[in-house]
Amino acid sequence: MRHYNVWQLGIVISQWTQATHTGKLHTETGRGAESPTQEVIEKGYRPMLQYSRDVCTRAELTAALNRIDKFESALRYNFTWQELYNQSKVLVEAIESELPFRRFAIVETAKANVLDHVSQDWGAVWGKFPDTKEDSERAIECYALEQNTACVFHLMRVAEHGLRIVARRVGVKLTDKGKPQPIEFATWEKVISAIKNKISLAHGMAKGSRRKQQLQFHSDAADQCTYIRDIWRNEVAHTRGVYNDGEALGIITRVRQFMELLAKEPR
Repeated sequence: MRHYNVWQLGIVISQWTQATHTGKLHTETGRGAESPTQEVIEKGYRPMLQYSRDVCTRAELTAALNRIDKFESALRYNFTWQELYNQSKVLVEAIESELPFRRFAIVETAKANVLDHVSQDWGAVWGKFPDTKEDSERAIECYALEQNTACVFHLMRVAEHGLRIVARRVGVKLTDKGKPQPIEFATWEKVISAIKNKISLAHGMAKGSRRKQQLQFHSDAADQCTYIRDIWRNEVAHTRGVYNDGEALGIITRVRQFMELLAKEPR
């Protein structure tokens, strides 16, 4: 998702509307052929143009960018108040003419708060499992844009990273038709069953409180994988689930907590 601060575009329009009025005022009072001081141009209008270029580039306002090029060329010559009026007026018109063909999304305040804190909320998970960053970010963006089912879909991909992590930590080895099978190619059911079987066997041979603590940790993690699979993963994977805002937010929290749990594995 491309983040864009629409208020910056409002500032650009406001600045050049004011510049239009300034140029018009000087022109109507007979000073249109006079020039602003070089200090006004260098410290005022040139920085405004650069700011406008940055904002219009992000919004892909091509006509406005063309007008900014012409405006900057005009500054190099005998720039007058009349020219300021003309250039500012046309620039504002160029921006306004393109805006009906651009689309902006409004994010609800509560959802914007979740979106704005994604790095803070997921930082510990990303630091430990960087491969989860792409899907967790996309999940939060989908939630912000009211695409709740897509949000859950991405979260299940994050949870699948967690499932594989647990499988590798307990030393799961899979086969398919007598040949070794990568964990990535196995179903959730198969991986979860293999994890639980491995843990069950290890419990009988476990010695020492630390080893038992680790086994209990992985057993709890496997139970969470089962819960995620049964409640959400199978539903969204087979087009049976449609989720509302509250459900999506709850799943965000549950999957994040699951991944945070894995990031704090006892050693």
